[in-house]
Amino acid sequence: MKRKIKIIYLALLIVAQVLLWRNYPTFRFNIDFLYLIIVYLAIRSSFLTSILAATCLGIIADYFSGGVMGVFAFSRTLTTYLLTIASRFVDLRKNFFIFMMILISLFLSNLMANIFFYFIFNFHITVNLLFIQPLLTALIGTVMVGLNPVKELLDVY
Repeated sequence: MKRKIKIIYLALLIVAQVLLWRNYPTFRFNIDFLYLIIVYLAIRSSFLTSILAATCLGIIADYFSGGVMGVFAFSRTLTTYLLTIASRFVDLRKNFFIFMMILISLFLSNLMANIFFYFIFNFHITVNLLFIQPLLTALIGTVMVGLNPVKELLDVY
């Protein structure tokens, strides 16, 4: 039963992200629900599983962003590697550490992607992608797992 609820929870995050991309592509305060899945998998899964899932979810993000294929796949894979290492040393019972882990890792991922887009498309680095999206995603992610029943469900307690 617990496994089914986890799968439904993760599927709802994917659906929310796809609906956000399709219906509001220029939404100023964009939250990255797929990255929350990547963070969860980096914390709870094996190294290979989390790397492969991050690459696949990054390719999905590349497809919906309309940019060069592989940019988000590379940046998300690299930050997943960093997350799997950092998650060993972080106390996941404290919401502050979860917030900082999501914030810093998404900032690094978006920074890498923006550097690639700068060199490929002469895309200007924006405050929205580097600061606002990581901050909002970290806030939503912390609120989502901040309750003890959710931590127990996702096995991060």
